[in-house]
Amino acid sequence: MGRAAGWALARTDCDWAVRVSLNSRGEGVSSRATGRRCGAGRGTAEWLLQVAPPEVIFLLGPGGSSMVDRRLRRLLLEPYWLVLLGALAVGGVLGLWLAREQSDTASPLFGLAWRKDISDTRSALTALFGVQLTVLTLVLSLNAPVIQSAANQYSPRLVPLYLKSAPLRAAIPWFCLSSGYLLVAVRELGFMVDTAERPRPVLSGAFLVVACALLALVACLVRTFRYMRVERVLGLVQELVVSAAERRIRARLHRLPLDPAASLPWSPGALALTAPASGYLAEVDLRRLTRLARQWRVRARIDVLVGDYVDAGDVIGWVVADAGGPVDPHASPALSSTLDLTAAREPDCDPALGIRILVDVANRALSSSSNDAYTARQALQQVRSVLRRLGRLPLGDWNVVDADGQVRASVAGMYLRDFLFLSVDGPLQYGTGNSEVLEEVLQIAFAMGRSAHDAEDLAAAHSLVTRVLADAAAHGAPERECFHRLLREAKRARLSLELATASPQ
Repeated sequence: MGRAAGWALARTDCDWAVRVSLNSRGEGVSSRATGRRCGAGRGTAEWLLQVAPPEVIFLLGPGGSSMVDRRLRRLLLEPYWLVLLGALAVGGVLGLWLAREQSDTASPLFGLAWRKDISDTRSALTALFGVQLTVLTLVLSLNAPVIQSAANQYSPRLVPLYLKSAPLRAAIPWFCLSSGYLLVAVRELGFMVDTAERPRPVLSGAFLVVACALLALVACLVRTFRYMRVERVLGLVQELVVSAAERRIRARLHRLPLDPAASLPWSPGALALTAPASGYLAEVDLRRLTRLARQWRVRARIDVLVGDYVDAGDVIGWVVADAGGPVDPHASPALSSTLDLTAAREPDCDPALGIRILVDVANRALSSSSNDAYTARQALQQVRSVLRRLGRLPLGDWNVVDADGQVRASVAGMYLRDFLFLSVDGPLQYGTGNSEVLEEVLQIAFAMGRSAHDAEDLAAAHSLVTRVLADAAAHGAPERECFHRLLREAKRARLSLELATASPQ
């Protein structure tokens, strides 16, 4: 490519072009991508990444192509949409098959009782479709207050979680199947010319699939009321958020050579990494970051946490060259493209969001309008379980090292003590002097001592026990039985922490 004043790369067969302007020093100063419809849209982007030299990979936009690919892949891998499309296709095939049944004889249980001409059959099918849509609309309108109640009573962050696991989702595929059946059957009958009255198996099938859809809807509606129970809501948060986070974290770190004790310090010759767009950091493709760092012969550090909000152009980390010399300025956009920035926090890869939802439930239960200490305790019990599960995961910074032990790529992460402070600050503030809340916080400290990764985690648990005892002494009467029980729990928690200190994991 050299140091030409301009450079263009084009695929004329599919009318796709990407152009970049270079100044006299060969640095990119502007880029423009244009494209029209073609059958190889995504393949073209991959072709450009393969044939373009490394200096112009950033043409596709900092993170633009890879980010779109990740979102498209996430949508295509969502099984629920595939189930809906499959149900719609199956219903259409059934409707087409039964609509073409034009026999004067039929089974007594399937078609003989429905002797209609084509016009009456189409009218009956259309009426069934209208009834089905009306019932579905009514159920959706009844389901909305449940979501609103959960948002108002517990936390507005519960809404996306509820939508992902609402019982109504199990009935929607049946409605897709029956809708595909009815629409295709009505269309197919419209092409037929037959004025005779015959047995219509398509009507029997229509009543059957609509009845199945309505029965599934009733069953799901009954299950919906279970979601108003606080135990179900709290268990839902733990199962959806933490379980998904466990799977994502283990998959992200699979077969990557990690060294928690290593670090990548900032050096004077480092080049800043900037955010390619505004949004919440949902994920960092650590495997791709490592591969690109080796390709550009640099060492990269991402210094923002999953769940943090960044603006376009914000400094999110730095990159240093292997030999300590200057870093190619084109490396920064390529490395920044490994960040997945979204408009909202993603609960399936952000365990801190799950803890914050549980803490929101506890805080609202302890507010002056509710004053429900037992609900707060139930929420803290779920927090304790979440911390135990997180303690089994590789927390903290993720440092991928080369064969020589040097860090190639590093991503900042939260430690177990960070999750601990996030869990207890709100309940201790709103539940000042409440013995039930303080007892459960001590149980969290006890669990923290058993799951601690290092001495700093143990020190955080020790300070939490001291804080709880100070709060109890300042706001409660020591002679009361509940606070005597609290002191016993504190002694047990401290003994557990001392044993953990003597025998570190």
